[in-house]
Amino acid sequence: MPSESEVYLFVSKITSEPTRNNLINILQAVQNRYGYLPETALKVISQALNVPLSKVYGVATFYHQFKLEPPGRYIILVCKGTACHAKGNTNNYEFLRLLLDLDSNRHTTRDGLFSLEPARCFGCCSLAPVVMIMSSDGSYKHLYGHVTPALLKKIIDEYTRKVLKEVTVHANPTKGDNIR
Repeated sequence: MPSESEVYLFVSKITSEPTRNNLINILQAVQNRYGYLPETALKVISQALNVPLSKVYGVATFYHQFKLEPPGRYIILVCKGTACHAKGNTNNYEFLRLLLDLDSNRHTTRDGLFSLEPARCFGCCSLAPVVMIMSSDGSYKHLYGHVTPALLKKIIDEYTRKVLKEVTVHANPTKGDNIR
C-alpha cells in the first residue's frame, strides 16, 4: 500500500489545480498506477480536492471501472453479454464465485491469486459462453469459449498448479530445474 506522501506527490503531478472537477481523472490515474484505489489514496484525494471522503468513496463505488481492492494475479472476466447470458454464463459466474470462495463484498481470493469480475461482450458470441483470464498487469490474456462449470474447474486448477510450480522453482532452484 502506498504512503500518503507518495499518493499526494502523485496527485500533485496529475494536475496543478486539483479541484472537484478533476475527481474522476485523478481516480483513474491513481488506479492506473496502483491497479486499484487504496484507502490511503482516497483519503489523500479527499484532502487534496477538499471534497468529503464520503463523496470520493461514493464516486469510486458508483462507477464499475474502479476497484477498491488489489487485483489478483489473474483476473477472470465472465462475459455478461446477451449471447453468453442466454448460454448460461450467469451460472458459470456463480459457480466460479463459490469455487473461489468469494462473496458479494470480496472479488479477490484470500491468497491473491484470482479476481472475479463480470464483463461486457467480448465480440465472440459464436463461442458463447466465454470467459477471459488475464494477468493483472495485462501482459497475458486467454479467451476460453463454450465454458462449462467442469471446464472452469479444470482451468482454475491448471492456473493454480502453474503458480505452485513457479513457487517451487523459485523456492528451490536446483530442484526446480528438473521440473517440466
